[in-house]
This record gives sequence, C-alpha cells and structure tokens, in this order.
Amino acid sequence: MSASTPHLRRYLGPTGLECHDYAQWVLPVHGELQFEVGGAGGHLDRLQGAFVAPGQTHDLEALGEHSCLIVDCPAGVLDDDTLEHLYRKPWLALPIEVRQRLRELPASGLVGDPLPRLLRHFAPAGSGARLQGVCMAVVSAPGLDWSVARMAAMAGVSGSRLHALFVREFGLPPLAWVGAARLRWAKRQLLGSDASLSDIAQRAGYSEQSAFTRALRRESGRTPRQWRARQ
Repeated sequence: MSASTPHLRRYLGPTGLECHDYAQWVLPVHGELQFEVGGAGGHLDRLQGAFVAPGQTHDLEALGEHSCLIVDCPAGVLDDDTLEHLYRKPWLALPIEVRQRLRELPASGLVGDPLPRLLRHFAPAGSGARLQGVCMAVVSAPGLDWSVARMAAMAGVSGSRLHALFVREFGLPPLAWVGAARLRWAKRQLLGSDASLSDIAQRAGYSEQSAFTRALRRESGRTPRQWRARQ
C-alpha cells in the first residue's frame, strides 16, 4: 500500500486560500504557476516545486497551460523532523532525476509511490540537503552577489566540487541555476507588483535592465512588458 497519494492535476483558475490537515508536495510537470504558502509567495516551474505542511494556508494561480503532480501525505507518513525541515524550507529545487520522472508522467502515468524518491532528495538527511540549503538562500535573496566561491563556502566545499555537485543533482552549473532563480523571482514581481522594470532588474541581481530583458526573451520569447501584460 502506498504511503502517499499522487495525482495529476490542472487548475482552471485561482484556487483561493486552502488549508488541510495533510502534507502536500506540488511539482510542476509543465507550465508555470504563481504559488503562495504560509504567506510567502513564489513561482513554480520545471526547476522549482513547493511543499505545503499540514495546517498551512496556500493558494495558486496557473499561468497558461500547465499540469502538476500533487502528492498528498496523510498524518503519520512524515516524521516530525522532516515536517519541520520542509515547513521551514518549502521551496524545492527539483533535481534532474525528479524532473525526468515528471516529464515522463503524461505518457507513463502514475506508477508506484513517489515519496521515497522525494525524501531521498528533500529530507533533512537526504542526499540533496546541503545543496537545497544553498538554493533556498539564493531563492530568498536572488539579488545578492552569488558567486561560485560564496555558494561553495556556504556548502562547505571547493568551487570545483560545488560545480560537480550542481551538475550531478540539477543538470545545471551553479551560476546557471542562480540565473534561473533570478528570472523566476523577476517574473513573479512583474505579475505581482507595480515596480518599475529597472527596479525589478536591479533587485533580481541583473547588472542592467537590458540584461534582464535579454534573459527573459531568451527563456520565454517575451520582453518584460509583454510578460507583465499577461495579467
């Protein structure tokens, strides 16, 4: 018998605030979503998912075509240490192994319990715990100077070792992952604030507004103004 209940879901509109007595993993299969958990806002895409602890309020809004793997965990499935750890770090930097499984889902269907694989990466003692801590620091303050040296010092490894760990875990070098995190944060600001484009670019860590424009156009085919006009 599975410890968790996975199901594929599409959301046709904003969900409004929800709260339930079980834990939930929200993992984008394709597309993007605006997500809020415990009063903190984030942006979910192929590189980032979210964890909702029991009793936490949360809501979401899809940005166009999308689907998500939702994994519900009833009381007693996750131990207290794991729940507390994920409660404090709800944004999940999705490893390449998890992303590959998600990409296969529409064709392969839901087979087996995904929870063991998720815990292997995201539990406090999981294989990805050290890198998850670095990634969440970047997500919390994307505008800081996230050099490889700074990230390596935070992880307690050399720069070359950090590079190898990021490529193995995420399929991306450290600075490419930082670039994606900055763009994710900036896209959320475009939709959720009236801040100027130059202010968003600066706070996201771009050297100038034109660098932000190039990055967004390269990733989405849209300029910042066009992205903002989606709402």
